[in-house]
Amino acid sequence: MYNTSKLALAIAGALTLSTSHANAADTGERLEQVNVTVSPLEKSADTVAAPVSVLSGEALRDEATATLGETLKNQPGVANASFGGGVGLPVVRGQSGNRVKILNDNLDTADASSTSSDHAISVEPLLAKRIEILRGPAALRYGSGAIGGVVNVIDGRIPTEVPEDLEGALEMRHNSGNSQDAGVFRLSGGAGQLAWYLDGVYRENDDTEIPGLAIRHHEEEHHGEEHHEEEHAGEEHEHEEAFNTDGFVGNTNGRAHSGSGGISWVTDTGFIGLSVSRLENNYGIPLGAHQHNHEHGEEEHHEEEHAGEEHHEEEHAHGEDPAAVRIDMAQTRYDLKGEHRFGGDYWDKLSVRLGYNDYEHVELEPHGDHYHEGTRFTNEAWEGRAELTHDDGGEWRGAYGLQVSEKDFAAIGEEAFVQPSITSSIGAFTMKERQWDDWHLDLGGRLERVNVDPQAGAERDYNLVGASASLQYFLAEHQHVSLGLTSAERAPVAEELFADGAHVAEARYLQGDSELDTENSINLELGYHHHNQEADGWHAARVEASLFYNRVGDYIYAANTGLENEESEFPVYAYANRDATFYGAEASVEFPLVNRLSLTLFGDSVRAQFDNRIDGLSRDVPRMPPLRVGFALGGDYDRWNWEWRTTEAAEQERAGAFEEPTDGYTRMDLTARYNLELAGTDAVFFASGRNLLDEEIRNSTSLLRDYAPEMGRSVEAGVRFVF
Repeated sequence: MYNTSKLALAIAGALTLSTSHANAADTGERLEQVNVTVSPLEKSADTVAAPVSVLSGEALRDEATATLGETLKNQPGVANASFGGGVGLPVVRGQSGNRVKILNDNLDTADASSTSSDHAISVEPLLAKRIEILRGPAALRYGSGAIGGVVNVIDGRIPTEVPEDLEGALEMRHNSGNSQDAGVFRLSGGAGQLAWYLDGVYRENDDTEIPGLAIRHHEEEHHGEEHHEEEHAGEEHEHEEAFNTDGFVGNTNGRAHSGSGGISWVTDTGFIGLSVSRLENNYGIPLGAHQHNHEHGEEEHHEEEHAGEEHHEEEHAHGEDPAAVRIDMAQTRYDLKGEHRFGGDYWDKLSVRLGYNDYEHVELEPHGDHYHEGTRFTNEAWEGRAELTHDDGGEWRGAYGLQVSEKDFAAIGEEAFVQPSITSSIGAFTMKERQWDDWHLDLGGRLERVNVDPQAGAERDYNLVGASASLQYFLAEHQHVSLGLTSAERAPVAEELFADGAHVAEARYLQGDSELDTENSINLELGYHHHNQEADGWHAARVEASLFYNRVGDYIYAANTGLENEESEFPVYAYANRDATFYGAEASVEFPLVNRLSLTLFGDSVRAQFDNRIDGLSRDVPRMPPLRVGFALGGDYDRWNWEWRTTEAAEQERAGAFEEPTDGYTRMDLTARYNLELAGTDAVFFASGRNLLDEEIRNSTSLLRDYAPEMGRSVEAGVRFVF
């Protein structure tokens, strides 16, 4: 049993440890200064008042996996909402989906990942050059979909400068936990003022290996006990057993490949470039989530063809599982990016981004020895943004921005749970900052209009207002405290307004509410940052800590009603407004030790409760991440380095109404890499042992936690060539 006091003890213990006089520069790449693009004013992550994490270089290569959520799960305040091996969505301080904006180089990915937890994000972490995570509201710059945070994946597909020589990288890796083979290449070059870029990735995996059974059974049934007789509960248990697997999660194999190319014209005052990318991803939905629909559908549509248990058993014997639903996703994306630097006394630069995205995925349903197309999801979208910055060298510098977007979303088929709709938005914002003595002030505001036009029914219009202010005080050049206040609003999206149907992949029936009100969020943030890589001893310690309090009026969520839809036999989840409060803490302290060793202590915690209690049910917001604490011990040397990381996650007992608690776990990981030169080419051999204790890990943030635990003990190894 854990509580927030353990996090406080971990932080206090970290701050009182004594350290040696090793130079912090020995930690090398971890202390790299990077200007983050989440600020239009070219600021490093160390000077931004908002809590920002940057994952890049070899640190990113160590963490990169097939999904974005799995890649970022070790970052402070970030958890993974997994849905089998093919899907992993980042959860930032308990927020995800339509509250966390997933960006591809500052533009929306425009896929369907925010619509449903079984839809994969259309970016490849293996191709990322850098990933930026802004924890807390970022709606000021990116719109209402970023009310909970931003994850920005930078891939470099549009060159901003001409390389002096041909540059490239080639990587191959294998993971024993799902027999995944992956290959990545990146190549760039240019001549004169012309720069070009190419990349590609291919990965293929088998089912995810786990310790024990895939489907977890609970001692008591809580989904509306008055509506479920004991006999029916027993039948459900038998149906689940038919889809249960031991030692692996069935139907979690997948295959994906993508490629992109970009070209830019670069001048002394800026650049203009274009890129085209294509992604195809085919992955399975874990067995168990479909058993109700499968049993119901068989009785209605396949009585003659599948009569008798013998045929059912024969299907399983030949590996043709009737519940092995797959998702076949394809996306083509076109991007334009440009920048012009004025070089004048006031205006600094003009940045322009324009993207068009053609996305679709089809849910493939097995019939005999082949699949047929089920529900089809499409999203044809475009987005443009322009930002103009100024700096007169005086008291103030700032930016003005305009953002315009349109999404034409449709779900077509028998299991389409939301009707087609067109969502358009236009927003204008300004950001200003001023520095005097040891103080730094940031101010900003945004006006936005959102229109949601469904195929049937009245359209909805929302006028949104956002504002923010933060104040930093620099105790020293490399040390500051910050206090931030943000007010932001979010308009409900199409599925929250108009959903009405069974979503088989999630095993729930969704009901929207066209009268939902706008969310309004007031966020208070207190932070402390210390980082001086040039110092010795205690002064070289890297300390980052944040406390946050977020009051969300009319919070929109899918409430488990405790009822069951008679036709689909799925529990009914109804979207509703309800005031909620989120609060928590994050902390990380890294110490340099002797012999180029370093020790990092870390922890994060988030609590979320509704302000009022309904019918005596739990006030806890469902699917919150657990309290986590841990440490990492690492060594960084000339040719090789390593890190041993241990994370202790508490039991998540605050599961929400009609939801089940999730057990805690201890996760231990070990990573190592060795650098050398082969025939004039830099080579890196790397290996990672993950979940070394072979723990059964079920993410409390995942809707599929009872059907698909995380991968058991695994080893991933590979080689990377850079030239």
